[in-house]
Amino acid sequence: MPTDDPSASRHHWSDWAGLVAFTTLAFLLWRRSVEFGLAFLPIFCYELLAGISFIVRRPLQGQTGGVLPRLVAYAHSFIPMLFLEAAGEWRPQWLRPTSDPALRSLGISLWLAGALLAFWPMWYLRRAFSIEPQARVLITAGPYRYARHPIYTIYLLINAGLWLRHPTPQFAVVLAIWGVLLLRRIGYEEQVLGAAFPEYAAYRAKVGAFGPRLGLASRTRAV
Repeated sequence: MPTDDPSASRHHWSDWAGLVAFTTLAFLLWRRSVEFGLAFLPIFCYELLAGISFIVRRPLQGQTGGVLPRLVAYAHSFIPMLFLEAAGEWRPQWLRPTSDPALRSLGISLWLAGALLAFWPMWYLRRAFSIEPQARVLITAGPYRYARHPIYTIYLLINAGLWLRHPTPQFAVVLAIWGVLLLRRIGYEEQVLGAAFPEYAAYRAKVGAFGPRLGLASRTRAV
């Protein structure tokens, strides 16, 4: 895919590693989720686009220093997947499905909602995608008009749906850790974006982290 910036055609080895890793992840997730059939297609496309994003994204404008922000980002990205893979292989009781049909239906509904929405924010983020806290391009269009982190909102829907289908204490602990890492990761990412893009402060004040700021919307309608 052509870009306007000639420097974008020069890639670090890690860009190709990201392409291979996320493409592999797409097929691994497909293998684990055959029960969803074609409903899984948006998630599959999402992971493929994430992989392709490594080789079409814009050059760096800023990034965090130190090891901790990187560790948080990678741990947050892969802990749920590693748990699902490990538990499915060695501790299937940690993923015991619920016997409650209402919970099962609600879980599938949340998962499906996240799956259907996943590709939308990734398409807008493709030029700025990264795992580590980095600034490349400030995206405020599309779903980013309504949430600063719409991809994380979708992760919340998907993981909530998975837990409702597999409501075990072990899975709950993993998702609680994932939630703490999510908040830390957002903090690091917003620190980088704020330093790289002066307009980010106004955008942050206007748009909620996971969805519209309802108070602001109400005041706007009143005016």
